[in-house]
Amino acid sequence: MNKYTAAAAVLLAAGLTACAGNNTAPATRAAQTEISTTAETDPAERGTVEVSASEESATDDAGNEIIAAKNASGIVTDSGQLTFPIGIKLESPSFTGTAYLEPMINNDEVYNFPQTNNITFEPGARSSWHSHGGMIILVTGGVGYYQEEGKPAQIIREGDVINIEPGVRHWHGATPDSWFSQLVIYDSHYTPEDGEAQEEEPVTEEEYNNLTAEEYAERTVTADNEFMFERAPEAAVMETFSGPAYVSQLIGADNAAGAPELHYVVFDEGVVNNWHIHEGGQILIATDGVGYHQIEGEPVQVLYPGDVALCPPGVKHWHGGSADTQFAHIAVNTNPELTGLEWFDRITEEEHASLPTEKPEDAAE
Repeated sequence: MNKYTAAAAVLLAAGLTACAGNNTAPATRAAQTEISTTAETDPAERGTVEVSASEESATDDAGNEIIAAKNASGIVTDSGQLTFPIGIKLESPSFTGTAYLEPMINNDEVYNFPQTNNITFEPGARSSWHSHGGMIILVTGGVGYYQEEGKPAQIIREGDVINIEPGVRHWHGATPDSWFSQLVIYDSHYTPEDGEAQEEEPVTEEEYNNLTAEEYAERTVTADNEFMFERAPEAAVMETFSGPAYVSQLIGADNAAGAPELHYVVFDEGVVNNWHIHEGGQILIATDGVGYHQIEGEPVQVLYPGDVALCPPGVKHWHGGSADTQFAHIAVNTNPELTGLEWFDRITEEEHASLPTEKPEDAAE
């Protein structure tokens, strides 16, 4: 059984796909929009997300305008516009339309990080109504829907971060006019208590075509943000980095999936950090630009969006960006009960200048 088949079996057996719910980040309600369609609507226009901005823009505590919707920049009409890998087609009655699975991080005894996959929906594709263990959703591209039972559907977009409590019945999928991609981090060991398990039910065409939906209320991505997730407003200048880096928290350690806290790190052009050792290990998920990761004694990994870099506990490594692009990644310090961190020197400017920006042929997929 290869990694795709194994991960798909785990995912489908648990009834897991992608969702949305309560984010632990500070809540700022964006301007809302409604989607209301009928059977008489032209199928090409049915369910299209139309946004009418309110005269008074929503702002966060820092006075930044919040994106109510990304309009044309958020709608993905071709799978080639997605930066994360699509993976294999899922053949399952749990989905209406076409969805794909790309395994990203396996839950193992080295990192003890929850199972993590990227799920992609073609326009109009969606899951059935279902429930499962706790999950974090990180929207990696396009525009989608998430709806909990008894609540309005939420319109979710690239950069949204969602925390789903165990057992919450919901469905999720793409809007009719956009591909939709999301990273799912979930508790694959969840077992519902007696009487909690609920059967899956398809989201009917009538339900889907007559949705009333509103923008995700917990969105924190601002209008001028250039990255997949919200960049920290100010750069940190540290002796252990060669230049400015922006560090923010995507979600805290009290999340429903049982994952350690997730940080988002954006490196200015050419910035790298020093060689260092995390006692508990570290996982990196590249999201923007071209970057690098190197374990001591091993070749440099060239990282593109969607690539995962694993550094085992107690092993020396460094990471950072290429000379010509701002590079961003999600960073998680695994086995968080092991808090040791030791810093060393860093690669020279000459070494950095000689690094490639393309992957070796044997590493390209």
